[in-house]
Amino acid sequence: KNQAEPLVASRVLENALSAARTENKRVFLHFGAPWCGWCHKLEDWMAKPEIGAILAKAFVDVKVDTDRMTGGQDLLNAHSKGKNGGIPWCEILGADGKALVNSNGPKGNIGFPAQADEIAWFVGMLKTSGAKLSDADIATLESSLKTK
Repeated sequence: KNQAEPLVASRVLENALSAARTENKRVFLHFGAPWCGWCHKLEDWMAKPEIGAILAKAFVDVKVDTDRMTGGQDLLNAHSKGKNGGIPWCEILGADGKALVNSNGPKGNIGFPAQADEIAWFVGMLKTSGAKLSDADIATLESSLKTK
């Protein structure tokens, strides 16, 4: 009775898309769960002030908790078309909701980009998405991942 109502994943995403339209940004959609160590690594990296400031220039951030949000797992399945290879799984959307690129690289889901090929795929995601990031911004993000 004292528990908060769970958020509805589809509503959370729709609110982010609305904000992206207003702010002329992309949506950085990522799926995770409380028990997922790599999900926490992604969130911790994104929460660093210098990283968060860069990402906020171009993206509305949306985290969907597949365990605690109503419809979270269903939304992941719909966006990944069942080919997510686990979590964290990420997708960059246009403000219209259309998928531009996702974290399914040549070897499968990159999750939190830690290996050289995963980092390269993530950097490619940023560039392919048309996000409003400068080359210097992208280089800073890439460098911060390489120092993990």
